[in-house]
Amino acid sequence: MITSVVMGGLNALGLVSYSEFTCSFELAWENFEVYRLLTGFLVPPPQAMQGLMEIYMLYSFSKGLEEGKFKKNLPDYLFYLLIIVPVMLIGAGLFLSHVGSLNAALLTALTFTWSIDNYANDVNFYFLPIKASLLPAVSLGFRLLVDGKYIFFLALTGSVAAYIYNCLETSSFGPLMSFFQGAINQNDNTHRLGTVNSLQNVWYYSTGHLSAPVWLKSVVSKYTGIDYNSAAFNRHSFAAVIPPKYRRGSSNETSKGSTSGSAFRGEGRRLGGLVSKE
Repeated sequence: MITSVVMGGLNALGLVSYSEFTCSFELAWENFEVYRLLTGFLVPPPQAMQGLMEIYMLYSFSKGLEEGKFKKNLPDYLFYLLIIVPVMLIGAGLFLSHVGSLNAALLTALTFTWSIDNYANDVNFYFLPIKASLLPAVSLGFRLLVDGKYIFFLALTGSVAAYIYNCLETSSFGPLMSFFQGAINQNDNTHRLGTVNSLQNVWYYSTGHLSAPVWLKSVVSKYTGIDYNSAAFNRHSFAAVIPPKYRRGSSNETSKGSTSGSAFRGEGRRLGGLVSKE
């Protein structure tokens, strides 16, 4: 978001034009301006209000994925971007003659993934209340009507990239299969210890998880100081980080609890018994 705002400000002040940041495969290859392949995703639309709105939406959906779907697991989120970004670049390079800004593709990809993860929620699309599961289709239709055919196909590459990621994380043919086979529910965890019956109503395609490779976790851990290879960041384990003061055998517990019984052992009064005050 900060990068998009800075680029927009430099363009508005006439200091650096958007053309210095837009995606160009020719310049990236001939002049080694490889940064264009990344900054092209952050160049907002030239229209002021639409540009500000899409910068905010890009930030909002990105934050929602990082904190919701990926549980603040930075390597998993980076691995997601490492998959969808090349797909969008390949799609734009093969099917679009002129690329320029890839902001619409990235925003559509984030919207698609967020909508699958929050499929049952209600959202407002430009003051229109709809289900989150319908947001990708409504967004594509809005692109076609408002932005034209070129931006529509650019946004479509983002949808394809996010769809491919969902296929990989669920080991399936993606959400479109639910329209042919009916709604598929996640039932295989309903009888496991620690689960609740409400899991049987969860849409299968919203339960996918594609863990980042160990090398990526190690690199991110090195530069952030957080051990992402630990059990605390393993979504498939039941490991939990317990504060020292609540751990069994801590000084607070042993000073109050009995050494032979439970830490929650009381004084043996019967239910309904009166407590005399002296």
